[in-house]
Amino acid sequence: MIARGFEWTVARRYLASRHRDGFISLTAILSVTAIALGVAALIVVMSVMNGFRAELLDKILGYHGHVLVQGYGGKLSGYQSIIDDLKRVEGVTHVAPFTESQVMVTTEGQAWGAIVRGYPDSQFSTDNQALSNVLDGSLTNAPEIGGVVLGSQLASRLGVRAGGTVTIISPKPISTPVGSTLRYLSYPVSAIVEIGVYQFDESFIGMPLQDAQLFFRMGDSVTNVEVFLKDPNKIDSIQPMITETVGGRAFVRGWKSFNQALVGALQTERIAMFIVLSLIILVAVFNIASSLFMLVRDRSSDIAILRTMGAQQQSITRIFVTVGLSVGLMGILGGGLLSWIIIGNLEAIKTGIESMLGLNLWDPSVRFINSMRAVVNWWEVSATIGIAITLSYIATIIPARRAAKLDPVEVLRYE
Repeated sequence: MIARGFEWTVARRYLASRHRDGFISLTAILSVTAIALGVAALIVVMSVMNGFRAELLDKILGYHGHVLVQGYGGKLSGYQSIIDDLKRVEGVTHVAPFTESQVMVTTEGQAWGAIVRGYPDSQFSTDNQALSNVLDGSLTNAPEIGGVVLGSQLASRLGVRAGGTVTIISPKPISTPVGSTLRYLSYPVSAIVEIGVYQFDESFIGMPLQDAQLFFRMGDSVTNVEVFLKDPNKIDSIQPMITETVGGRAFVRGWKSFNQALVGALQTERIAMFIVLSLIILVAVFNIASSLFMLVRDRSSDIAILRTMGAQQQSITRIFVTVGLSVGLMGILGGGLLSWIIIGNLEAIKTGIESMLGLNLWDPSVRFINSMRAVVNWWEVSATIGIAITLSYIATIIPARRAAKLDPVEVLRYE
């Protein structure tokens, strides 16, 4: 249905016409602008949502691991044999034990609820994804001095920096000659880290594993073993092998199970947003149809002359389809360029809007993660372009066929 030969010459003339009633009119310009904005909005929003989803899952999985092996009753004894067995499972890249307990942390009159994670000494390095972003202090110093590592938001709430001291209070009472009392100890703060997820940053305390086992009176046991996979998306095929390897020694959970609600909500929002934003393009192509109807009316005499010179109805249809698709393609190219500019300068645009309006557009307490980035999915970009082209083509069919069916005798009778 694309013009060829003389048809393309006529279509190009209509596109480049400067006549006051020609095709290059306010309606046509608005058509190109509307399609460009619709395409750009769809690509930018979907890319930001992809970036948000990828960043959030990366941070959560870096903190929780891809698979958790949890001890029954909150304790996992003989965990070293489980770790040795799991390291031999195909697709597993890293296995590490840890303890996890809720506490109250205080310093200089400030108090906040937190979660203490006990890591092996080797985990206090930037190789540990949860501890990779050190804002203050030294990670390797924690095992040496028996210190702790605080999340950035927790440190901010307590008003403490690396080199300071915090007191950790366990909610589990201990028996003394004078009755039960809460167990508490003071620890030096070795480092401040930013995990990247607001809820983790405001509650995280990292502690050497031996100190955590001693403080919580766990003996030689841990609460969990975290397993990292080479490809987290293959969890459905690898988890059964891990479950078989662990046997009845512990309970196995995959990352999809403890983030099921979140993953489902993100996927639903992603699909809904794509459909809603696609309606912008649908509305925009109506302008193409109205512009073509105007063009058919203005060029009815030209159409009649072409018909009397031997042009077939199919030729007239192809001319106007080409004109409409050209407008659509100009809008798509403009939208693609606009989205490329916005995505490339996303952080600068966000900062500029925040400065002008005095707003925090990406509040980590609401958005979960501390930074905003865009990840372009080329399948989604292709789908967006395909939808825009298809809708543009559909919008040209009715006016193009109307032009082809004009009776040259009736048109020229009044000329």
